[in-house]
Amino acid sequence: MRLALTALSPPPVTMDRLTPQFSVRRASSVIPLMLAAIASTAGANSAAYDQAPLDLDDLQKLWLNDLPRSTADEALLNSYSEKRAKAFLDDTSLKWARQNRCGTCHTTIPYLMARPLLGGANPAAWNEVRAAVSDFASDRIAKQAPDAAFIAGSSVAALAVGDAASGRPVQADTRALFDYLWASQGSEGAWVVPQKGMLPFLERDPRYIAFMVALGLGYTTGRYYEEDPRGRVGFAKLQGFIRNNLPSSVHDKAVLLWASIRTHGLLSKKEQEDYTHSILALQRDDGGWALPAMGSWLRHDGPASDPGVSDGYATALSAFVLCQRGYSAKDAPITRALVWIRRHQRVSGRWYTRSLYSEQFQNYLSNMGTAYAVMALRSCDPQGS
Repeated sequence: MRLALTALSPPPVTMDRLTPQFSVRRASSVIPLMLAAIASTAGANSAAYDQAPLDLDDLQKLWLNDLPRSTADEALLNSYSEKRAKAFLDDTSLKWARQNRCGTCHTTIPYLMARPLLGGANPAAWNEVRAAVSDFASDRIAKQAPDAAFIAGSSVAALAVGDAASGRPVQADTRALFDYLWASQGSEGAWVVPQKGMLPFLERDPRYIAFMVALGLGYTTGRYYEEDPRGRVGFAKLQGFIRNNLPSSVHDKAVLLWASIRTHGLLSKKEQEDYTHSILALQRDDGGWALPAMGSWLRHDGPASDPGVSDGYATALSAFVLCQRGYSAKDAPITRALVWIRRHQRVSGRWYTRSLYSEQFQNYLSNMGTAYAVMALRSCDPQGS
C-alpha cells in the first residue's frame, strides 16, 4: 500500500500567476555557461562539499526581521495545535516571500508542499508565496545567475508537490522550469550547486537537488515527462546520475526513498526495503529521530551536534517517508513517532531543530521541520486518531 500526498479535502486555491516569465529559447542561452560550471564542480560525493566558507554577513541580510530565533528552550504546548501550526507556516512564509522575494529550501519550498494539506488554507497567502517562488526562479534564469539551476530544481519540486496536494495538474510555470532543467542539465545528469548557504544538504549538495527534481516529476499528472522527448532524455540522464551517486547517509536515503515511491526507476524494491530498514533502525526510544545521527555534517562553530537528541525535522521527515512507504498510525514505529511530534510542538507553533552549521544561525531548519511535521501528521494519521 502507498499513501499519496494528497489532502482529504483540498482547499480551493485559485492560481492567478501561471505564465512563466522565461522562454525555452532564453533558457537555452544559459546552457554553455551552466555546462562549463558543472564540468568544474567537485564530485557530488565529495565528503567536504559542505565545508566551503560561510559568508555570515551576507546570510544575515536574509534573516527575517521580526521572527524570533528558534531555540531549544522555547516552551512546549500542552497538546498539538493545528491552528498554531497553520499560523506559523503562513506568517513565516509570507514574511520570507515579502522581505526576500525568493524561494528558500528551509521555509517557502516546504511550505508550498505542506500547507494545502491543512484545512482552512489561506488561498491568498499560498498564492503569494507560490508566485514569489516561481518568479524568483524565473528571474535567476533570466539573469543567467550561477545558482539558476539550483533554484529551479528546488522550486520545481515545491510547485509540483504543492499543486498536486491542491488537486491541480502540472502548471505552465512548472513545465517551463522542467524544460529549463533539461536544457541546463550536465552530461552526467546533475546541475550546478554553488557552495554557499546555511543548509548543507539543501543548499550545497548536487545529489539533493537531483532528488528534488526526481521527486517533482513523480507529482506531475499523467507522467508527462515520459511523453516529452526532452523529458525522456533528461530523466534517463537523471536516473544515471542518481544510480551512480546513491546516498550513504540515512537522511539522503529517506529523501531518495520518497522520490522513488513517486517516480519509478530510481531504486529497486530491495533498495527501497533496505532504505526503509535504515530509517527504522535510527528511531530513538522516545519515538523520534535525531538529524545528526542521520548523516555526517561538520559544524563550523559551537558544540558538536548531538546524535542522541530527537528533533522536529528528522522525526517528521522519517515518519512522513515511512508513511509514504505504506506505514500508518496502526504501526508501532509510527504510533511512537506521532506521539513525539504531538508532544514537541512549541508555543510559537513550530518544531525545533538545531542548525547543523553554526550557533550564529537562526535554526531555520525548524521552519522546514514544521512543514514536514504537518505533512507527517496528515499522511500517517489522516483521521487524526
